[in-house]
Amino acid sequence: MEVQPRYLNREQAAAFLYVQPKTLTNWATQGRGPKFRKPTARVILYAVEDLQAWVNGEA
Repeated sequence: MEVQPRYLNREQAAAFLYVQPKTLTNWATQGRGPKFRKPTARVILYAVEDLQAWVNGEA
């Protein structure tokens, strides 16, 4: 059984959503798109649960 990671980086999250990473960047600067976390200045992480909720219109 393969375990899905809990957090994805921007490239992985973009692939999950079938968009380009630049699209996620644009959404973030506009205050749109799925919720993300920024644990350090250079690291952006997206929780798989948040991505799924956003796709389902729950976020």
